[in-house]
Amino acid sequence: MSFPFALPMITDGCGSCDALTGKDPDNFCSEEWIIVDPRPLFQQKQAAVKAGVTALLSPTGGIMHSRLEDFGLDEQFTEMHEQLTETVISCADGLPVGGVLCENRRLQEEYGKTVFESAYFDHLEKITLLKDAGAAFIWLEIFDKLWDMRAAVLAAQNLEIPVFVKLLVDEEGCTESDTDYIAALITLQALGADAFGIACSAGADVLAKLIKRAFPHAEIPLIAAADFSACTPEQLKRLADNGASVFMDQSAVPQPAVTAWLKAQNVRFEAETEKDSYAAASYRQAFFLPQNIEVSEPLHCGYDISDELIDLDDSSANAIYCILESTDDAAGLADNADMSYLPFVVFTNDATTLEAALRYYQGRLIVDARCEIDEKIFDSMIRKYGALLY
Repeated sequence: MSFPFALPMITDGCGSCDALTGKDPDNFCSEEWIIVDPRPLFQQKQAAVKAGVTALLSPTGGIMHSRLEDFGLDEQFTEMHEQLTETVISCADGLPVGGVLCENRRLQEEYGKTVFESAYFDHLEKITLLKDAGAAFIWLEIFDKLWDMRAAVLAAQNLEIPVFVKLLVDEEGCTESDTDYIAALITLQALGADAFGIACSAGADVLAKLIKRAFPHAEIPLIAAADFSACTPEQLKRLADNGASVFMDQSAVPQPAVTAWLKAQNVRFEAETEKDSYAAASYRQAFFLPQNIEVSEPLHCGYDISDELIDLDDSSANAIYCILESTDDAAGLADNADMSYLPFVVFTNDATTLEAALRYYQGRLIVDARCEIDEKIFDSMIRKYGALLY
């Protein structure tokens, strides 16, 4: 796929109004304050443009229905997205502006079909507002759970707007909810994400190592996010040399010397010629599959298949073969999949059931090519959800 913007791409790191006010976001609505007095936003964005960034972020990450309801401001949900994004565009001097989404804090229930759809429609509403306000791309910030990232990427794909994903990970590359960043990369790039990256709580040196580990599996540009004003030239060079080509500068104001140095690296994204793109994934690990997959005995899915899945982990199979006869079976697979450490191959002759499986499974599924489903419908679903064929 072709990346829609020039590389290297350098964004500022201000995706929330909270940093501009310094107030506690649980007790103070920074977005309302900035809309009333946008001077701090103007100053920050104009300074970033002067410093040489190539894209800006609209500070819309904190605008959520649940949060605005706490302040009695939910009726301003649409207006806040529009006004903040239009303000940033007015400062951008023609640079692309990204609309920021953060994980919605009201969706903390246990994963399931209903929760996934709630997340999807929440993201769809917000992305629609950002696109209508003039955002050129969507930036997913502070997302933790793979299913929620998938919902947001699907929403952006539905609206045909580029979407970037950034995770905060520990030194092992895991989010707080134990989502593995390589598994997330493989899943989300197959789903249609345009760039993928990380910030690392362990610092720039570990970040560079994680970028290097991700690069052989990347088919889209990789994002490195850090406070670049605190990085040495050697650390910045390591990030670029290890494969980063999109840079989010999380310093209070980007430094002209840093942005000039990054531009001088003349980085380009070129996927390696031999990709291990035949890779499945769950939310917690990636599966780099051999050409000959040894599947298990067929498993007929139901509401609770946890015991069967645990038993299959001890078999000689390197993938679990699941027969799905209904959308309930597909939901059962999604709900129970974390009981196994193996990838899944699914078979069904019902198009609705197949789409449910592809939509609700937290990762990248393998689909039996022998499913007796109309070829155009089947191919369309495989492309939409980035599934693998067996």
